[in-house]
Amino acid sequence: MKRILVPALSLCITVALTACAGSAMGPPLSAASSALVQTGNNDVPFASANAAHKLCPAPTAGSLQCFGWIRTDVMLNGGLTAQIQGAAQSCPFSQGYCAIDLQDAYNLPSLTKGVGAVVAIVDAYNYPHANADLAIYRKTMGLRACDTKTKCLRIVNQNGNPSPLPGAPPPSQDWRGEQSLDLDMVSAICPNCKIILVEANNNNTKSLYTGVKTAGHIGAKYIGNSWGGPESGGDNPIFRQAGVVITAAAGDNGGGGLYGGPSQPCTYTYVVCVGGTYLVRTHNKRGWSEDVWNDFTVNLCGGPCGATGSGCSTVIAKPSWQNDTGCRTRSAADVSADASLRTPVIVYNSEEQCSPPNCWFLFGGTSASTQIIAAAFALAGNASKLTGAAHIWIHHKGNINDVIKGNNIDPHLGVNCASRVKYICHARAGFDGPTGWGTPYGVGAL
Repeated sequence: MKRILVPALSLCITVALTACAGSAMGPPLSAASSALVQTGNNDVPFASANAAHKLCPAPTAGSLQCFGWIRTDVMLNGGLTAQIQGAAQSCPFSQGYCAIDLQDAYNLPSLTKGVGAVVAIVDAYNYPHANADLAIYRKTMGLRACDTKTKCLRIVNQNGNPSPLPGAPPPSQDWRGEQSLDLDMVSAICPNCKIILVEANNNNTKSLYTGVKTAGHIGAKYIGNSWGGPESGGDNPIFRQAGVVITAAAGDNGGGGLYGGPSQPCTYTYVVCVGGTYLVRTHNKRGWSEDVWNDFTVNLCGGPCGATGSGCSTVIAKPSWQNDTGCRTRSAADVSADASLRTPVIVYNSEEQCSPPNCWFLFGGTSASTQIIAAAFALAGNASKLTGAAHIWIHHKGNINDVIKGNNIDPHLGVNCASRVKYICHARAGFDGPTGWGTPYGVGAL
């Protein structure tokens, strides 16, 4: 696979997105700015104050938070989109990760597997441009078309019906950005999959959980949930559906005591709990290297910039298939993938502050990694044989990139790990909380 970079598609670095949105090509970078973003390993440094923000605020009682982030200091220039669309197995951008990069990083059979698999994405509220925006992403990335006309993409409400779809999200909650991130990541990893987008009425726990139940009932065998909240009770039967793999995000609030720690539905027994990494290119045999995602060391996001969640559950018993001995209850996460805001993924969303075709953005968060893993499970095609994360724990050897460096606590805030078990917040060889067993190397562990 070849990564083709188009120099004319430079980055526009601003303090506000609207500074880029007005022109077709955007202003040229100064020499200093070009030096800032050309790191060589695909790290995209934070360029200003307020460099990124969460798509969704902390949840209120009875509601759940989406776990996506968007970079607000960097906007990709889409002025040449029409010229580069359909370039099979190429990346038209010099920063951020395209579909081809993610497929390569995790050695995935994305172009040959997944035919007939159905992946459901469960999110809240309506995203009117979902179909059109996804079409632009897939065409630009050289992926086969998948839209509502061909029924490759279905968009339904939380009860599984095509109408009525829910209303718009509140201004403070960017669930449309979340849905674009989720759709693009599933497409990037499993372009041969069919997709069901389930739009719940709102972000209330009951509505989103109803969406998960519906997704399984209408044919999805792989369900990705890029949202969660604090633990509040024992296992929920909605998240144990026979012959269905359900993934959930470990969260973006770290493993410490300040909004971090174990999150549901991620810690439910049969859910595949997905953490996040910082993924860069390097000159080793794999061509890639990963550490625990922890941007807490940078206070350029209106505060700390986030880190992968992890936890030793306070309410869920130890599953029989988990063999780590420090945490006597359910350990999270199980597996991980790229989530860092400094190694972001590329997403197209015409409903952000932009003027089409300049609607390419850099996203991060465990929302991204959760959908990467859901789609990778679909490539493996083992849903009928699986119950939750047990397969990873049994088949990880030789099929996982072990992540052994980093932690997910915030030293600036003096926040310790929410668990007394060190490996729940600190990477080590083998299993650890922030990254689970590691990231996929092919689909043998899935």
